[in-house]
Amino acid sequence: MDDLGVGARIARARRLARLTQVQLAQKANVSLSLLRKVEQGDRAATPALTAAAARVLGVSVGDLNGQPYEQEQGDAGAAHATIPELRRAIVAYDDEPVTGPSSFGDLADALDRVREGMRRARYSDMTAELPDVIRGLHQLADDDLPGAQREEVHSALAYAYSKAMLFAYQYGYLDLAGLAAERCGWAADRSGDPIWPIAAEYNRALILLYSGAYAGGLRTIDRAYAASEQLPTTPDLLAVRGALHLRGSILSARALDRDTAESHLAEAGGVAAAIQGSRYSNYGTGFRPSNVDIHSVAVPVELSDGTTALSRAERIHLAGSVAPSRAGHFYIDVSRAWLLHGNKAQAFRSLEQARMIAPELTRNHPQVHETLRVLAHTRRGTDKLAHFAKWANVKI
Repeated sequence: MDDLGVGARIARARRLARLTQVQLAQKANVSLSLLRKVEQGDRAATPALTAAAARVLGVSVGDLNGQPYEQEQGDAGAAHATIPELRRAIVAYDDEPVTGPSSFGDLADALDRVREGMRRARYSDMTAELPDVIRGLHQLADDDLPGAQREEVHSALAYAYSKAMLFAYQYGYLDLAGLAAERCGWAADRSGDPIWPIAAEYNRALILLYSGAYAGGLRTIDRAYAASEQLPTTPDLLAVRGALHLRGSILSARALDRDTAESHLAEAGGVAAAIQGSRYSNYGTGFRPSNVDIHSVAVPVELSDGTTALSRAERIHLAGSVAPSRAGHFYIDVSRAWLLHGNKAQAFRSLEQARMIAPELTRNHPQVHETLRVLAHTRRGTDKLAHFAKWANVKI
């Protein structure tokens, strides 16, 4: 990819489409002044603006973000290098030979390591084993297993595909993430567990969120929630419902529907209170009470309301037990809030916190790249900023 920022890519695509800034702003339903600032590099392009521009210009969100980012060294380079093997495993699934562990116990152990790598946002740790886990589980699913064991294998496959989806999404391979989400749904339908298909819809909604298909994503959430109401209420089911509400809150915020976003947040808070202290499985959604707090900041950030986001962030103390992947997202959103608030020094300090907690996540997050470029636009020559940008492979 090129070294441009999102604003410059939007401007280039707009000119190729023979549209003026006024025409693009009207067709994308965005403010002309905001579009001008984004194209000039004075404002960060929000995910919602990027998706709206991509729709009008006939390009993908990934094209405007410049994803997947090229990384040649370190953990990020190692993670990118595993994508071809993961792609082969997902595309071929049960038509490739198994070279890794073959017993369900060994595959479950490997899947636990993948889970921990994702929790710690150490994606390079998890990707090396994931293709063999997928192949091995498919081989077991093809064996003549009793019904209960076959369903257990498909539950593990649904989880493996959900992690493959999330990894591909984090690194900007949206086509692969979409395919993994579909495979997750396929396995979930064969798991014998009525909660898994609901969790699979939660995963699918993430792909729609990234693509800017907010109405479709919200319909997916509503459909999954309606299905959940047909099942007996358990802590496991409540955790998945809470996750659906959190995803619905971000989808609604991106669609600029503040009331619905806040309603989803309130419902998620109620779920968190109801299951506090209970033991439950979250089906890979990562739902925790702390996640509600984190989303309470993310929602106003997506609505470009930095004041509300910072007011809420001041009241949040993330415990040490919060997964680095979640804490990293929190500080990235706090950085965006400070930038909206006009405090560039605090915005950069929050990015430094995100990097310390979850370096791989921070290096590959599009909003980190956008924030760095806007900071550089007004603070060019700052050594710490230049070193950070070089680490993240962002040309400023």
